[in-house]
Amino acid sequence: MKLDVLYQFNEKYAPYAGASITSLFENNKHFDEIRVFILGEELSDKSMHRLRELSAAYSRPMSFIDTRSLILMMKKMNMPPYRGSYAANMRLFLSFILDESVDRLLYIDSDTIVDGPLDELAELNMEDHPLAMSLDSLVRIHKKRLGFSQDDYYYNSGVILFSMSRWRSERCSERIANHVRNVRAWYPSPDQDLLNVVLKGEIMKLPPKYNIQPVYLAFSLNSYYKTFGGRGFYTREEVAEALKFPVIYHFFRFIGEFPWHKGNVHPDNDLFDKYLALSPWRDYVKIKAEKGPVLRFEKILYKRLPREVFIRIFRIAYERFIKRANSDSLKNKINRIM
Repeated sequence: MKLDVLYQFNEKYAPYAGASITSLFENNKHFDEIRVFILGEELSDKSMHRLRELSAAYSRPMSFIDTRSLILMMKKMNMPPYRGSYAANMRLFLSFILDESVDRLLYIDSDTIVDGPLDELAELNMEDHPLAMSLDSLVRIHKKRLGFSQDDYYYNSGVILFSMSRWRSERCSERIANHVRNVRAWYPSPDQDLLNVVLKGEIMKLPPKYNIQPVYLAFSLNSYYKTFGGRGFYTREEVAEALKFPVIYHFFRFIGEFPWHKGNVHPDNDLFDKYLALSPWRDYVKIKAEKGPVLRFEKILYKRLPREVFIRIFRIAYERFIKRANSDSLKNKINRIM
């Protein structure tokens, strides 16, 4: 059994990617072959050395793909960077950078931990779908702003299973590039929104166990469904089953923090620490997250209030964030046009 895996990240995220790749290797030692492809942006010599050290320790080949031509192409399309980096959108143009020896390809975000075997994904019958993804847990307002109904599926791009032969035959990269040039390039969640909008109806739904998100762990399922509803989402039974047999955890920012921040209350902190300690970045020193007074107050409430009460505050805060992100996206578009 073999699997090709893709990571993309910049220097800042190298330690977190290192923990994720370590978890991938640790929990899939039974695979005959795992090839890892790295789309790195401005990686330091130190990070490159540690990644090669990790590759050698598990005897898994690792290839570093030159992204300069890809970044130049995105700039020519007037595709804006996300948080100062082009890394987020690189996975959208895989057919331009990977040769045809790569077919079944699993993309995994660097802010993840693979805590189980990936056999089912390696052998999944994708039928005629070019890609498969799990649903996003926090998109009620965002779906509406994209023109989706509440019953439409909206997928999270933290974990993507590609059928590259189908991706190429359906010219998915070219269609996304055309959308960016001629329809819209500015989205609050750039790569994720583009995949959902351009490839709507073509994405295969993966079970939630391949993208376990913080809200599943921080709150009871009863509180989650009562607060966010279940339209256009998994059933409660599907999420409950995923939590019994989780495979990939995805570290959304939670109350302004990630597991790599000092003193965080992120529900994935212990899991992240476990694999970070096994990685070449075991010397990583956590620092506090830079947060404003609103997020600091939100953290206090999270510690003090019952979860079923706090989740309502969390929903209001998150939906305000989405509205602001959409507004900022529109402002950026106007500023670039002017």
